Amino acid sequence: MSDSPSAHPTIPPSVLLGVDAGGSHTAVTLAAMDGSVLATAHGPGAAMRPGSAATSAGIILETARRAAAQAGVDLPADRAVVGAAGAGRSLEQEELAAALIAAGVARRVRVLGDAELALWDAFGGGPGILMNAGTGSSAFARDPAGGLHRSGGYGWQLGDEGGGYWLGRRALAAAGQAQDGIGDRTTLPSRIISALGLRDFDDLIRWAATATPAQIAALAPHVLNAAQEGETAAQEAVREAAGALVELVLVLQRHFPGTAPVPVATAGGLLLPVSPLFSAVREALAARMPRAQLVTKPVDAALAAVRMTVSGEW
Repeated sequence: MSDSPSAHPTIPPSVLLGVDAGGSHTAVTLAAMDGSVLATAHGPGAAMRPGSAATSAGIILETARRAAAQAGVDLPADRAVVGAAGAGRSLEQEELAAALIAAGVARRVRVLGDAELALWDAFGGGPGILMNAGTGSSAFARDPAGGLHRSGGYGWQLGDEGGGYWLGRRALAAAGQAQDGIGDRTTLPSRIISALGLRDFDDLIRWAATATPAQIAALAPHVLNAAQEGETAAQEAVREAAGALVELVLVLQRHFPGTAPVPVATAGGLLLPVSPLFSAVREALAARMPRAQLVTKPVDAALAAVRMTVSGEW
């Protein structure tokens, strides 16, 4: 008896990869040449930092291999579009593209900043402003004439107000103040000590001394949860974060002359519709930028990378 066609599905001779490489999370979408999704996979952060192209490429490679194994295809892909945090400038883009090709991820690679890729997903080729809050924070705009502009996104040392590291740092500061009996009563110290598997505040001091920015950013959800449950200190941190994020958008509003509405989309793990930070951002935008027209369509940067390739943008 002959095998049924469904037992041996046709394996496409070439595949496309879309990659969203953030500070704490990497998503890979593998697709056929017509854009139909074959598999997705997730891994740890692969953001670009000075001298880290090979490390970032290695993380992306391992994540892409898992997607390829699900789909029953082999790497390298024919083409890959990668949106990477920390790759907003040409030098980092060129270094990461070369490392990905050398690692065998794809034969041809285009690297963009992660915010630029998310902007394309939110508005296609049209105008709008994207606010991003993940490990860090940034805003990216395409003006009515097609010009690209950015604000923020300079890393935790120079800014990133309102992002995950900023909120995580606020959680650690609240723990220190609580230890000294300063400020409002808060459960943030006990939340983060428990979440980290530590015993007490002294353990937290030792943990914080060697914690990476991504590890500190991973504390942000505890601030959001405490705010959701009505804790004053956490709610104040969320309001300040929202104000800082809206400030990034206000900087870019000057590129949209006139009085017409300006589409504003959100991206990043901290700005999901159920997040208290998203609610605070919506309120701050309404108060400070009446022209803002909030777009609630989910942004999937890895899938956008595939669509960008299929559409002929690259």
